[in-house]
Amino acid sequence: MLQIPDIPAAGLLSSASLRWHAGRAFRFGIVSGAGLALDLTLFLTLIHSGIGAFAANFLSSGTALTFVYLASVRRVFRYQGQFVAGLFVVYVLYHFCGTLLVSWVISRLVHEGAAPALAKVGILPVTFAVNYLFMGWLTANRERWAVR
Repeated sequence: MLQIPDIPAAGLLSSASLRWHAGRAFRFGIVSGAGLALDLTLFLTLIHSGIGAFAANFLSSGTALTFVYLASVRRVFRYQGQFVAGLFVVYVLYHFCGTLLVSWVISRLVHEGAAPALAKVGILPVTFAVNYLFMGWLTANRERWAVR
């Protein structure tokens, strides 16, 4: 299980804060990289078997997100030993809506003539950054999600 230390008390642009964020992004990247490998492999397999880009991306992304959840993210949904349902619901809704949007974008790019692999890989920097920021926001102050 990955341990994520508390954010350093120093300012947002301090060297300690930047090192902390770099380490956190690296750990996020390791698990996400394995999920990405699964996602791309399944996406290309589905595309080559005749499935459209939207459906292929929706299925491959859903599978990869499930893997990442089971590999590391599920611990995020606990606060003081209790499962926090509200936090989990927001996570699922975000990824469901995000996957629909990204699948649509990929489908449009493919429809406009982009190679499916290029369309999928081309949006990765944006999706990686948005997912990292979302998870940071979601997991900051987990107690706000706990039912009192």
